[in-house]
Amino acid sequence: MSSDLSAETSKSNESSQESQQTSGWKYQLYYERGKVLKQIMKSEDPDREEKIHSKILEIFEEDLKFSTSEEHNHVTVYDMFLLMLSNLPDKKKPYGKVMVQWFLDDFEKWEEENREKLKSKLTEETISNAAKYVVRDINLLKSFSKIFGFLEDRVLERRDEVIQEYFEKRQFKEAADLIMRYDLVDNFSFEELVLPLIFCDKCQVVDELLKLSPRFQKEYITFFDQLVGETDEDVDAFFEPYKQQGLLTINTNRYHGKSLTTFIQKFFNGIAKQNNFDLEERRDAPKFEGFMKGKALKYFSKQRFELGAMSDEIYFEHAKNTLQNSSMDTVCYYFMLLWNTRIEERRIEVLFWIKYINIPVNYPGLPYGAQRFFKNPDPKLLAEVEKLIGLRTSQPVEEVTEQLFVFEKEQKYPIEIVKTESELEDLCAEMDEVENGTFVGYDSEFRPGHLTDTNTNKVATIQLCFHDRAYLIDCVELENEKIPDKMWIRLYQSIFESKRLTVVGFDLKHDIEALFSIHSIRQQFKIEEIKNFVCVRRFSDILTEIDSNILNLSKSCRLVNLSEELLGINIDKSEQNGNWMSRPLRKSQIVYATMDSVVVLKVFEKVLELALKYEQPLEIDKLMEESRVAAFMKKEKVKREGKCITAFPWEEVYQVIQDHRDPTKPLQKPSELKLVIDTMLLGLGKNLRLLGVDVYIPIDSNDFTKYLREMRLSFPKNQRLIITVPSKSYEIHKEENPNAHFFVLNNVYNTRNALEHLGNFLNFFNLDIRKEDGFAKLES
Repeated sequence: MSSDLSAETSKSNESSQESQQTSGWKYQLYYERGKVLKQIMKSEDPDREEKIHSKILEIFEEDLKFSTSEEHNHVTVYDMFLLMLSNLPDKKKPYGKVMVQWFLDDFEKWEEENREKLKSKLTEETISNAAKYVVRDINLLKSFSKIFGFLEDRVLERRDEVIQEYFEKRQFKEAADLIMRYDLVDNFSFEELVLPLIFCDKCQVVDELLKLSPRFQKEYITFFDQLVGETDEDVDAFFEPYKQQGLLTINTNRYHGKSLTTFIQKFFNGIAKQNNFDLEERRDAPKFEGFMKGKALKYFSKQRFELGAMSDEIYFEHAKNTLQNSSMDTVCYYFMLLWNTRIEERRIEVLFWIKYINIPVNYPGLPYGAQRFFKNPDPKLLAEVEKLIGLRTSQPVEEVTEQLFVFEKEQKYPIEIVKTESELEDLCAEMDEVENGTFVGYDSEFRPGHLTDTNTNKVATIQLCFHDRAYLIDCVELENEKIPDKMWIRLYQSIFESKRLTVVGFDLKHDIEALFSIHSIRQQFKIEEIKNFVCVRRFSDILTEIDSNILNLSKSCRLVNLSEELLGINIDKSEQNGNWMSRPLRKSQIVYATMDSVVVLKVFEKVLELALKYEQPLEIDKLMEESRVAAFMKKEKVKREGKCITAFPWEEVYQVIQDHRDPTKPLQKPSELKLVIDTMLLGLGKNLRLLGVDVYIPIDSNDFTKYLREMRLSFPKNQRLIITVPSKSYEIHKEENPNAHFFVLNNVYNTRNALEHLGNFLNFFNLDIRKEDGFAKLES
């Protein structure tokens, strides 16, 4: 039996080798044939077509002879036809497409003439392969139906089998391509079609599927929204089952914290807006929307209470708009943020908002201290709350009716506010009649980013300056008035399709992108087709690169600096953080907004004058053209030096570990060190994790406080060493968590990069890390 088995194995091996040799020989033959056909096809020979047909028929006869030989009778002429068709060169090029058609037509005629000899050679397997071929190119159905004798039903049946085969082999891109080609997207679920493509980073294919399916659009953003606000550990745990199944090939770090919210933001501002997806942040991505509003409130709070960079008037406008358009979860998050500072002014702020927006005082998400206050109010604190209510509500902003000027003292540059359809038509008509060669100053102000979504115009106001007058186009009021789309198109054409005027702006890229957030403009025009503008910032940069003496600037080419040095005009930036969505606009806002359109025009005129006076003649038109090109060039990303230790060679990192090791103390394995990192040390926490340390990294200060509270409640179990910095927060946490172990790192703010930061930590911790470990081994 053993010898029989050996003989059978030997025979099988010989058969396998013969099959491989035959296969190799065939493919070499097809390659050589393809080269000959290509040479004839690309030649200038007037008899080219005749020679091609002659060569093709020669190929068929050779294959017939080959397939009927005793040695190769297992190969049919039909199989060889399919293989030759697959290997025809340059099938996507015009001459290649012609050659394919000639090849098909010739085989169809030749096969019909030789059908009696061939009919016994047509196997079920060959017919199935032919149907699979047609699945990939349905245009071949008519020819293949005649040759192989199958109908469209057979192709569709084979199509479904091929799609299933692709899924089983995890060829998800190929499956998706076929599904889209046959318009079968609605037959598949998000989990079976889109999710695997996300996991193997086939972003372009995912984008194409989203364009075809509103259902996938919503499921896509819902999938990512569920991860917003989760810890890095929870995100990784979420993806772990997919990783175990071998479906996940991407690095999940892209879905951690800020990386995820940036990704979602780009999705809404990019493909979703460009293709008019029926998506809204509030409805379809509530966690993301809440996170962005919470982030904005946190920023306003810092600007108002910590840095003093925002007036109470501007802060109140921002906070009011945001809180009134936020979920209660976001509102309570902000209140908790303020209350936990233990600073009386900010606790008064919480009490003010509870009363102002009429929140039930027993609402369960409110800070416990605030609920307790309303049950038994402190008279002194209550008086402060009432005082703040009176201050913020006693003088409502009234609509400006007086004639305003950009330069009030000199009564120069009167301001006209455009907020009705008829006023907009009058302005457009005036621009249409300006003299040839008129320069128009252009600037715009944007709505707060966290209060806009894919269906909202980003631009709040557009400011223009020409003929010594300034115009403020109030896009918010025009939108509220529901002016027809044709008026937005009219405005765009009067500005950016005019042959008479040239638009002058500063860093115009952002202003133009904001203008294109208006749906009717985005639908009808393309940014790259705008030609009649000059970017003053780029123009100034170009002149300075030619010779710094042209403009003779002591500072960088910012509008504030250019205005100050070239015109002697100081621009008041106190309204820079104003809420441009709030109405009515204040007098100071109107003057501030129009000021930039006037100043940018005057700066340009001065820069142009200096360029024309330069000792060497300059090609001004060419330089202005360069400013247009440069305005829309993407800036190269500059890697922030020293942010992550993987930016340094491992040898350099290991040297730091060695230099800070104390030989008098025992070594500790990184995995044995269990830490929770203060939010001021997130970078250090991520770097320690790269070295194999068990680190809990909180999302924000609230999450940090929550984690410490959980440690306190579970004491003495589940304890971690708390790494923090000297601060008021540290004193509060230490008081609230008497059993916790804190380690305070000093000199944190003076460290220049990640290696110095790491060295500061290693002065106190002896980690058992060897040179041969490296990042990959330590992380695992």
